Formats: sequence, structure tokens, C-alpha cells
Amino acid sequence: MRKRVRAGVPSKKTHAVIFGALAVLLLAAVTVYIYSRTFAKSERLGLPMTRDAFTSITGRAVPHLIGMAASGIVIASVSLAFQTVTESRILTPSMIGFDSVFVGTQTLIVFFLGSAAKIFANAYLNYLISAGVMIVVSMLMYGAVLRKNKNNIVFLLMFGLILSGIIRSGASYLQVIMNANDFYQVRAATAVTVNNMNTDIIYLAAPLMLAVSLAMFLRARTYDVMSLGAANAKSLGVRYEREVNFNLIIISLGMSISTALIGSLTFLGLLAVNISREIFKTYKHSTLFFASGAVAALALIAGQAITELLQGAIPLTVVIDLAGCSYMFYLILKENKKV
Repeated sequence: MRKRVRAGVPSKKTHAVIFGALAVLLLAAVTVYIYSRTFAKSERLGLPMTRDAFTSITGRAVPHLIGMAASGIVIASVSLAFQTVTESRILTPSMIGFDSVFVGTQTLIVFFLGSAAKIFANAYLNYLISAGVMIVVSMLMYGAVLRKNKNNIVFLLMFGLILSGIIRSGASYLQVIMNANDFYQVRAATAVTVNNMNTDIIYLAAPLMLAVSLAMFLRARTYDVMSLGAANAKSLGVRYEREVNFNLIIISLGMSISTALIGSLTFLGLLAVNISREIFKTYKHSTLFFASGAVAALALIAGQAITELLQGAIPLTVVIDLAGCSYMFYLILKENKKV
């Protein structure tokens, strides 16, 4: 007897075709990115592209590709988990204020120790301190807001937004009164640009980000149950409050590690997860984790390739934020119609 497939829901075969298309697009994006860094640039500058030059440039481009792919995967993973925990498709973990804590940490280091200090100049030490501070701050927030197993996610978001504003204001004030050289060093360190990605720590950060993503993927079935709502999840045997607290910790780890590497990409996760939901039309998180990670990685690599071809005329972050804001408005209006 044939299994009936619900109208509008893609079959497993269709899913496989879509994944194949995403793989082809990713390969094409990588090819265009390498072309933009090599032949397109040499033609623009009027310089010959020798074999040694191509090998050298490609060798420098590989860490960027690894960083973009790993960052996209972990940002999409934590965004999917966060939306499941908060039961909302219009929220991202960036709203808790990771980017502000990162900017504040860099500003404090330079303000008190100077841009020549070992803590700031050493890539590994700076990265570990920045990620560590973000993790500690987020843990303190969870302890203060979600104590006694109260699943008050809305209050946590409000607290995060307020704290983010305070930290940004303080960081802006310190940046104004510091000397010009230190100011430019801080701005360069906190700017969200793929070209300025700290490639020295790629091979440390990438495995950590992939480990966080894998930890979430292995809990895909738990997320499937949690997506039914707190009451239904509890009735099916899920310790909901404990799962929420555990996931917030994992989300903090993922966001802290990725933000310290590439900066804050607020709307990348929102776009990747919701596009994946629209394309695959499934509740299964095992599929959504793969799909959203692929879409996020594709968006970063393809977007940066286009930016390189346009000689940086349109920064990648501007495109992502513009598309993310527009899509967020669309989702808000869509959800409002259902009420």
C-alpha cells in the first residue's frame, strides 16, 4: 500500500534533490570566491597570475572559507535551537547581547592596557578571553533571570537588550576618550568583516564551533518534542526547564565562539533557519540543522564572493542586515495575521 504524502510537504526524494542543489551552489560559491581572489583581482590590477601566486593566494583563502563555513553552520544551529526553545521564529540569540559584550571586552582591554598589550595583540589569548567573558556574562544572566527553574525567556531577552544598550554606551564613551591609535585598533578588531577575520585562530575556533553544532544535532529528536510546546513536551517525558537551561548554555558557547571570531551577524541565523523551514517544510530538526547550516554557509561564502567581485562596494554585513530586517518585518506581519 502506498504511503500518502501530505499536499505541499516535500518527499524524502525531493529533500535529497534540494540538498544536492545546495551542495552544487556551495561548490559554485567556493569557485567564484577563489576566482574573485585570484584571476579577477589580477586582471583588475593588470598583474599576471602565475602558478605560485595562485597557490599562495588560494592557501590564504582556505582559512577564510573554513571560518565562513564553520561560522555559518554554528550560527544557524544555535539560531534554530533558540527559536525552538523560545517557540518563536522571529528571535535570534544575538538579541541577548553577545555583540555588545564582545565590543565592550575589546574596548576595556585596549583602554586599560593599550593596543600594544600582549592580551590584545596575541590572537589566541585575545580570542580565549573574549569568548570566555561572553560565556561568563551569559551564565550570570541565566543565573539571575532563570533562577529556580523559571522559564522566563521573555524577561531574559528584555534583560539582554537593556544590558546590551548599557555596555554599548559605556564602550562608546571609552572609545571617544582613548587616543586615536587605540580607537582605530578597537574599531578594526570589532568590525564585522570576513576579510579581517583572524585566520590565526581558525583551526582552534572551527573545531569548537563544529563540536557545538554536532552536540545540537545529536539532540535533534529532543528538539522535535520541544517544538510541540512546553506542556506537550512535559507530558511526553521531557524535562523542559532543564532542557531550556542546558540549551541556553550550549547556545551561549556557540555564539561566543563565533562572535569572537567573525563578529556579530545578527540576522544570518534568522534568515538561514526560516528559509530552510520554507523550503523543506518539515518539523524534523535533523533535516533543519543540515539545511540551515548549508544555507548560512552558502550565504556567507556567496555573499563574500560577490563583495570581492564588486571590490567591496557593498559590504556583506549590510546585505545580510538589510535582507534580515526585511524578512523579520515580513515574519512579524505574517504572525500578526494569525492572531
